[in-house]
Amino acid sequence: MPPTTPRPAYEKYQYAGLAGNLYNSKESKRFAPGALEVLAGAKGLNLGEEALGFVRGTQASEKGIETAISIYQAKFEEERGKLKPSELLPWYNPVLAGLEDSEKNKIVSAFTKYDETIKSIKDKYNKAAYTASDEAPKGFFTDEQIAQAKEIMKKYENVILIMYALDIYKYEGLRPDAVNASRIQELKGLASKL
Repeated sequence: MPPTTPRPAYEKYQYAGLAGNLYNSKESKRFAPGALEVLAGAKGLNLGEEALGFVRGTQASEKGIETAISIYQAKFEEERGKLKPSELLPWYNPVLAGLEDSEKNKIVSAFTKYDETIKSIKDKYNKAAYTASDEAPKGFFTDEQIAQAKEIMKKYENVILIMYALDIYKYEGLRPDAVNASRIQELKGLASKL
């Protein structure tokens, strides 16, 4: 039996990313606890017997859910942030399935264009976006700094937009696990009241 390649560290936290995405959606918020349950299980942190305590603790209150999402979604972003965009391509492969080779190659090209981490790209983009925004204090940045900020935004815009779009579809692919976990918990709760 060939040795298995260990999965990337960010993958064990991917359901926390999904939980945050679901929690921030009015229509899907009810499935966020299910995503946290999957996070605790074999597809996530693999907490074994401790998963039950994690799930009950986080789901005991709205604050518990928010805290768990905050902690583990930040860990997910931290782990992903250590990678270059090209290193996320295997994670996105299911999302890219079905595209023509020319379309997929354009996306791959955008992801392989930069030899820097996702965190570095996002930090530079966000700083530039603030500098060029209307929220920046008037007169705080020179016209030259604002022009440079716009250039930085233009430089990274495609990879940021593509990553955002791919994340949406990747989370949709993970969503059935969260919905199923929520379904089981909700129906068990209803059955216990009968």
